[in-house]
Amino acid sequence: MAAADPTARRELPPVDERGRTVVADAVVRRIATIAAREVDDVVVERTGLDRITGRGLPHADVVVAGQTSRVSVEVATRWPAPLSTVTAAVQDHVRERVSTLTGMTVTAVDVRVASVSYGRTARRRVE
Repeated sequence: MAAADPTARRELPPVDERGRTVVADAVVRRIATIAAREVDDVVVERTGLDRITGRGLPHADVVVAGQTSRVSVEVATRWPAPLSTVTAAVQDHVRERVSTLTGMTVTAVDVRVASVSYGRTARRRVE
């Protein structure tokens, strides 16, 4: 008896018969936070307490309902970046990354600029 070829492509059942995929809110929050970091002129800010709590900037909160999500992001930006340009870039990039990586429809991305860094260079973290 021959063994099944593990490289052979198998037929998948119809989508409505495959079961369901659940993406945890924490995963959506993490994707949104990383996406915000990827935007030019967004800087990473952490205080001593932030290192303990894990709440530095940028930071995201999400509300997930089924296959839709609403994202709120707090960011720090560098002086003299135009805030309207930075916030629009954050909205677009976070929406695209969350949608692409989770398959969810992102209904809104709210951006709050919590800090402007003057005279400091961006501290980007490699993930």
